[in-house]
Amino acid sequence: MQIVAIAEAPTTRQGRDSSLRTGGTVRQTLLSDSTADGLNFRFIRSQYQGGDSAFESPKHRHAFQQIRFTEAGSVNYAPGHDISQGDIAYFPRGAYYGPQRKDHGAGLLLQFGFHGEHQSGPEWTQHRAAALERLNARGRFEGGIYYEQDEATGGETKRDANQALYEEQYFARTGRKFSIPPPGYAEPILLHPAAFDYYPTAAGVRVKQLGHFFDHPGPNADIRIGMIELADGASYEFASERAQIAWTRDAGLRVDGTTHGKLTCLYSPRDETVTASAATTTAERQVIELYVLELPRLD
Repeated sequence: MQIVAIAEAPTTRQGRDSSLRTGGTVRQTLLSDSTADGLNFRFIRSQYQGGDSAFESPKHRHAFQQIRFTEAGSVNYAPGHDISQGDIAYFPRGAYYGPQRKDHGAGLLLQFGFHGEHQSGPEWTQHRAAALERLNARGRFEGGIYYEQDEATGGETKRDANQALYEEQYFARTGRKFSIPPPGYAEPILLHPAAFDYYPTAAGVRVKQLGHFFDHPGPNADIRIGMIELADGASYEFASERAQIAWTRDAGLRVDGTTHGKLTCLYSPRDETVTASAATTTAERQVIELYVLELPRLD
């Protein structure tokens, strides 16, 4: 299990040199893992800056999946499309989005994939410097795009900058060509959790199911997005069948005998069981809301 108070997580300023994008963000890496069954993810918090520091990227797509939650303000992901405070957006693999300009607001971001679809952690970063060196020798990065001369035609080709890096790292590690699958969903899906109703499942426990999305085949290959409300002393068990990520904006989440403050997130890995509860208080009835993501498993 991993559990992190967001207010205590280290903060870094991510800029052009590390992101291959225009502008940058104030970023906190909260949770991450690379597991034996091929799952690779990172869960981060970003605060977006205005003016020349605004984060921008061209229209692009990924082989991995994303879930975005807006903690404060609103966060853009395409012209005329924003994720408002408290809302969640699901970004399917292969689906295009952007161009985007993020110049205000703050939010949480989960990126995950299997077997190289998403590339984070030391097993991938060890290839990054050499991959960038090779790419810079063959072409150039400009405005979030990688430009390269086609040896066969002599013309100039262009790719999303991050995609070019993923392809180069993947080939370096596996010797195989990296590809993005065709989209099963045409575009990101914006969810309004406040419009969904809770239903009771146990004493002091209520649940909202927000969506299940199948980007991979198999009975357990869907990403499940939901919410759980825990009242005074009630508990919820993160079962061991799937890896799960959860966060709360409320104070009072209690795990392993410790009560946590506002903006706390946790990771319950597959094959582990974690129990969370709402701390009992004599002053007033304690109710907390948890946002819960149940990650796919491909076996």
